[in-house]
Amino acid sequence: MAGAGERDGEEEEEEIVCLEASFFINDNYELKKFTFGSHSFELYCLQSASSTSVIGKCIASTFRPSCFRRLCHLCIRKADFDLTGQLVWPGAMLLNEYLSKNVDLLKGCSVIELGSGVGITGILCSRFCREVVLTDHNDEVQKILKKNIELHSSKDHSHHAVAEKLEWGNSDQINQILRRRPGGFDLILGADICFQQGSVPLLFDTVKQLLQVRERDCCKFILAYVSRAKIMDSLVVSEAIRHGMQINEIPGTRSVVGNLEGVIFEVTLLEKSPM
Repeated sequence: MAGAGERDGEEEEEEIVCLEASFFINDNYELKKFTFGSHSFELYCLQSASSTSVIGKCIASTFRPSCFRRLCHLCIRKADFDLTGQLVWPGAMLLNEYLSKNVDLLKGCSVIELGSGVGITGILCSRFCREVVLTDHNDEVQKILKKNIELHSSKDHSHHAVAEKLEWGNSDQINQILRRRPGGFDLILGADICFQQGSVPLLFDTVKQLLQVRERDCCKFILAYVSRAKIMDSLVVSEAIRHGMQINEIPGTRSVVGNLEGVIFEVTLLEKSPM
């Protein structure tokens, strides 16, 4: 009996697997062409539809079934934030279609994009804007974001585009960006960036800090939102209101993208309030 117990203990110990951080990162980027109206460009991105499925397949082929459930849970926590920014999501397609039809909104403007990912929206904007700051909080995503910016930096029609690290709610990082641009921005953009409930208050905290640099109505936040859960639909609206903002659906933007309902919101401050 003791021998069997010892063997069970050994098997249990074998299930404790330490993985390198690189195990959770997929950097098999492919160059893909995108067209929005009359505007076409290429950028590097992942073709995978789901970060969880990519990691799940990798684990399933590596570990015994008895380890799978526990490691899969670990991977979701470790990998989702890495892989989501490496894909092009339906909301980005929605926002880029809208912007390509309303380029006057961008001409000569300074823009900051939150949760830029691979940079598909910011790169389109760089064709028309005076300056575009593309931000993301993840170091791995920053690498591909900068690579895509460099890919287009030699184009004659590209204006000044830079990548900055920004974790929502991080006032130090926000202030660092604003110290280099004391006048703030004309537009704040976000495309399909509302996935986790816990990040939504931080998103609107960041947006509020950026909006308050300008007088009311001199800066606005344009958010392309894709509905995946009713609780998130309500949370986005309630957090905007709680942060002293007015959130309105832009007429004619509600449509189906990737089998999901998408819409574009315009968000502005109701009144100037202390930070």
